[in-house]
Amino acid sequence: MITALKIKNLTKSFGSLDVIKGISLTANQGDVICIIGSSGSGKSTLLRCINLLETPDSGDVWVNEELISMTKNKAGDPCPADYKQVDRIRTKLAMVFQDFNLWTHMTVLQNVIESPIHVQKISKQNAIDRGYDLLKKVGINEKAEQYPSSLSGGQQQRVAIARALAVNPDILLFDEPTSSLDPELVGEVLRVMKSLAKEGRTMIVVTHEMGFAKEVASKVVFLHEGLIEEQGEAKEVFNSPKSERLKQFLASNLEG
Repeated sequence: MITALKIKNLTKSFGSLDVIKGISLTANQGDVICIIGSSGSGKSTLLRCINLLETPDSGDVWVNEELISMTKNKAGDPCPADYKQVDRIRTKLAMVFQDFNLWTHMTVLQNVIESPIHVQKISKQNAIDRGYDLLKKVGINEKAEQYPSSLSGGQQQRVAIARALAVNPDILLFDEPTSSLDPELVGEVLRVMKSLAKEGRTMIVVTHEMGFAKEVASKVVFLHEGLIEEQGEAKEVFNSPKSERLKQFLASNLEG
């Protein structure tokens, strides 16, 4: 089994607030790990620490068994030792945000091809060809020449997924990808995510969609106050929770 992502004793504080208090987690290739928990439990911060959108205070992150090198700056604060390494590893850790983060001045296709051309130095024609293929994959190729403002939230999120796929990442990170969507648009995004899971893609998904987690996840991780309270196979976590906090959370959030 090949380890795609390994996190060891990760911590992160904002001022006096300890948000991540020592989390260790491993994802093998092809795993779909769904991270659940109440608001403020540290889910999104954990995801942002993995690709260094937030700098962890301590702990280690390995991507494809490569350790992200950290050091301290002159003020004694942690920082990456090699920003070129960070840039390279980020192309292996594509992230889909809850608020889409599309470039509004670019067309849908331009959003998808920007990183392959300017970061990975792929030829423009190759990037365009692949861009159309990816937009077709997420069911939105007919919108290629439109701007994000003309699209629904669900369509914008599918563009964001195509953009993440465009760098050919080894791991997809999803930060509450449906939380900004109207209820009737959630299904179209979840369908795309389910198809990616069936392809065997490695995915780390912060989500409040319990039905998706129950159906798709190979492992479910329940965070509470910055720590892993419980984790296990989806069937085990949802059908036989051990932690009282998890039982309460599921009682409040699980539908059906």
